[in-house]
Amino acid sequence: MAHVAFCIAPFAGHVHPSLAVVRELANLGHRVSYATTAEFGAAARAAGGHLVGYQTTMRIATDGRRPWTEPGRDSLVQAQRVLLRELEAVAPVLNRVFDDDVPDVVVCDPMTWAGRALAGRCQVPAVLSLTSMIGDSRWSLGSAASGFDPAHPALPVVFAATSAVLSRLRAGLSADRLYQPDDGVPMIAYFPRAFQVRSDEFGPNVWFVGPCLPSRPGEARPGVGSAEQGGGRDTWSPPESGPLVIVSLGTIVNRQPDLFRRCADALAALDCQVVLTLGGLDPDEIGALPANARAHAYLPLARALRHADVFVGHGGMTSTMEALSFGVPIVALSQAPEQRTNANRLAELGLGIHLELGQQTQEALRGAVSALLGDADVRIRLDWMRKEIEQAPGAPAAAEVIENAMRGRHGGESAA
Repeated sequence: MAHVAFCIAPFAGHVHPSLAVVRELANLGHRVSYATTAEFGAAARAAGGHLVGYQTTMRIATDGRRPWTEPGRDSLVQAQRVLLRELEAVAPVLNRVFDDDVPDVVVCDPMTWAGRALAGRCQVPAVLSLTSMIGDSRWSLGSAASGFDPAHPALPVVFAATSAVLSRLRAGLSADRLYQPDDGVPMIAYFPRAFQVRSDEFGPNVWFVGPCLPSRPGEARPGVGSAEQGGGRDTWSPPESGPLVIVSLGTIVNRQPDLFRRCADALAALDCQVVLTLGGLDPDEIGALPANARAHAYLPLARALRHADVFVGHGGMTSTMEALSFGVPIVALSQAPEQRTNANRLAELGLGIHLELGQQTQEALRGAVSALLGDADVRIRLDWMRKEIEQAPGAPAAAEVIENAMRGRHGGESAA
C-alpha cells in the first residue's frame, strides 16, 4: 500500500474531477491524504481520502465578480503574486504533516505550488492534475495570462521572491519549474484529447483521461442541497415540456447578480424555462424574475444539465465538460483568461457560442441561445464530443498514471 498525497487548488472545478481518482486509488488499497480547505473536507473523506486541512489565501484574491487575473500586461504578475502568497501560507502546514509521514507521490494542481514544493522537499515524484487547457505542449501559467508583458519590470522581482521561498522550504525546485514544468512530469488532463488545441503535439507524459465527472454512473457529488426562490430545499424538478436553459457562473466569479439578472431578462421573451443556479449567491440578490425563470442558491449542475437544451456558463473546464457529457450546447460568457481559451475552443469545434466580456448584452445572449435552440447541426457535433468524453479512459487510467509515477515509469502512449 502506497501513500498518495493530493494538493489541489481549493475550487470546486479543480477538486471535483480529482475525487473519482481518489476513490479509485483508495479502492486499490492505497492510503490517500487530501490537502484542501474545510469546504471540501467532507467530499475528500467521502471519496476515501484523509483530510489535511489548511486555510487558503486565494479567496481574498477575488471578490467573486471578476477573476484575480484579468487580461492585460499585469496579468502574469498578478497571478504569480497570488500563487506565491498561497505557497507561503500552505507549504508550512503541509510540511508539518508530511515531514513525519512522507508520501510516495504528490498529485498537485499547477495553481497550488505547495504541492510541487512538497514533492521536491520529500524527493518523491510529482504528477500534475490539469483542469486547464495546455499550452505549447505543456501546462504553462503564461498561457493562462493572455496579453501579459514579458518585459514587465515586476516579473524578475516576483521570480526572485519565489526562488527565495522555495529555497527556504528546501524544495529543491527552481521557480521556472513552477511556471512551466519540464517534459518529465506526468500530467493528467481532465478533458478528452479531442478538446485540446494542437493535441498532436503532446508526448507520452500527458494523459487525456477525460472529465472523471461526479455525474458519471455510480458517482455522486456530495453537498447537493438546493435553495429555491419561493420554496425549500430540493424543490426543483425539470419542466414537463418546452426547452430548458440552465445558467451557472460556477463558484469563483459567480457574485454577479447583475449578470444573472441580465441572462434572465434576456431570455424572458423566449419560449423556454430558465434555471439560474447561483453557486451560493442568495436568490434575493437577483430580485424578482420573469415568469419563466427560477433561481436556486445551490442546485447540482449534473441534475439540471441532464434535462437541459442549452447551458449558459462561464467557460470553466469542469462545467463545460459536464454540459458536453450530456450533449448540451453552450453559450460561454468567459470571465477569465483560461475560460476565454476554453470558450474559443468550444466555438472553434462548433459546440457553442462564445460571448466575450463587453459582448454579454441582453440582445447577444438572447440571440446566442435562440441560435443554439434552433441549430440542428450542432447536435451532430455534440454527439461526436459526447462519444469522445465517454471513450476517455477516466479515473482508472489516472490512477495508473499515479502508480506508474511511483514506480518510475512515466512513458508509454498518452491516453486517448
